[in-house]
Amino acid sequence: MTSQSHLRRSIISLARRPLLPLATALLLPLALCACGGDGNGGGEDRLRVVATTTQIGDFARRVGGDRIRLTVLLHASQDAHDFEPQASQIRALAEADAVLVNGLGLDAFVDAAVRQSDAKVVTVTQGARTRASSAAADKIDPHVWFDVANAKRMVENIRDALSAADPANASSYEQNAAAYLAELDALDQSVRDAIAAIPQACRKLVTDHEVLGYYAQAYGLEFVGSVVPSTSSEASASAADVAGIVRRIRELGVPAVFAEASGNPDLVRQVGREAGVKVVDGLYGDSLGPPGSDGATYVDMMRSNTAKIVAALRPCGA
Repeated sequence: MTSQSHLRRSIISLARRPLLPLATALLLPLALCACGGDGNGGGEDRLRVVATTTQIGDFARRVGGDRIRLTVLLHASQDAHDFEPQASQIRALAEADAVLVNGLGLDAFVDAAVRQSDAKVVTVTQGARTRASSAAADKIDPHVWFDVANAKRMVENIRDALSAADPANASSYEQNAAAYLAELDALDQSVRDAIAAIPQACRKLVTDHEVLGYYAQAYGLEFVGSVVPSTSSEASASAADVAGIVRRIRELGVPAVFAEASGNPDLVRQVGREAGVKVVDGLYGDSLGPPGSDGATYVDMMRSNTAKIVAALRPCGA
């Protein structure tokens, strides 16, 4: 029996029983794949690409178009900490030509599996302008895509990675990327124009966790803080943390507090009540929204978030 047949039988067997814990489920088929075989299977000639997050998946889809076979590990509105692999995702990782990761600790859920894969691993945030977390100066905030300039760098890295892996279709990737980069330039300007309508004294941002630091830095808002003082949605807030952010909201006259669509807004609503300010939920942070939503794509997400931020902050100067 060939190692490729062995891999297929292992995946089929895995799909017929409950998923194993994450590390075991991901590492088993990848270890089998490493034993031999070319992993192509089925005569599929499109470039096989795995993206870890919804944002990277959207970028890859725009650059790769129908020249790639794309698997996105995280689903819309799914938190990385809730990720459990499906059999199809395990197979996609085992057979991938390229795996696109965010890095900076955001997609650590797949690090162990990626290390066991023969696929080319591309950290798409390479060269992006980063910032330290406000809560922990020794940690880098991984949410780089909230500065459109960084999103453009991610798209360029994806273009270069796909072109290197599939030279025959490089011109297609370059054309797709050029069109999308022009769209992102227009997006960046539209965000700047919208934020300019907020009175300077009202440009203060408080979120559920530290997810919009890059957005604030790029577009001229003051990031006052977050209810949960961490860039990770897995962290929690102490009573002292809650009291501290309530005090800062009152002292600085912050008009509103913002919560993510994928998170639990209860604590943010508590902070809003105690501080006496409105709570705006439904922002997109770690994940894009489902198809048909106002956050279904990266461009949609940025426009939607900006519209909600402007609507909540602009009236404070009236």
